[in-house]
Amino acid sequence: MDVAPLGEPDILRRMQRIFFYATPDDIAPALSSYEANAPLKFVQMGNLTTPNRAIYLSSTEIPRLGMSSIETGGASEEYMVSHRDTKNHLHAFVGRSGEKRWVLDNSDNEETTIITPAGLWNGMIVQGVMDTLHTKNPAAQQLMKWLVSAFKINNFAKIDSAWVGPHAMTMLMAGKRLSQAEQSPPEYDLCLPQQ
Repeated sequence: MDVAPLGEPDILRRMQRIFFYATPDDIAPALSSYEANAPLKFVQMGNLTTPNRAIYLSSTEIPRLGMSSIETGGASEEYMVSHRDTKNHLHAFVGRSGEKRWVLDNSDNEETTIITPAGLWNGMIVQGVMDTLHTKNPAAQQLMKWLVSAFKINNFAKIDSAWVGPHAMTMLMAGKRLSQAEQSPPEYDLCLPQQ
């Protein structure tokens, strides 16, 4: 979603969140176009018992890209996206059980975005998202804009506030669900525009 303070010209609008629906056949070429802009990295997010996490120097290395890891898009696997030379900052804390844990968070990393590809799940498509807390950081905003450009290059269509990949559109036209979550009531699913 584009967010702009009142009175700010359209050219200066800043992106905070981009919603999308994509199958593996949609998201792979879109992210390939996205990565053509600069060398990027995708770092596994999460609250883990180790500071070590998977770092993918290409989206093609991400396991099961375009396949949701759970029935809810917002809880699916997510990755911090940044330029390869950007240093990622982790912070440590002690959990309830007394165990030391490490978390990689967008709030600690201003030049980054978070992508949750989500995708296919039980015959439906779960909504993906790219977002950032850093609407005033030029590097984070450029990463957001590049994704929208990649969607346009790869023939994603905009329906309401979401970008829909060509294969996802075929599924939508065939009556398949495109939803934020499997358990979400069908009346909240993405629908084709009224003719």
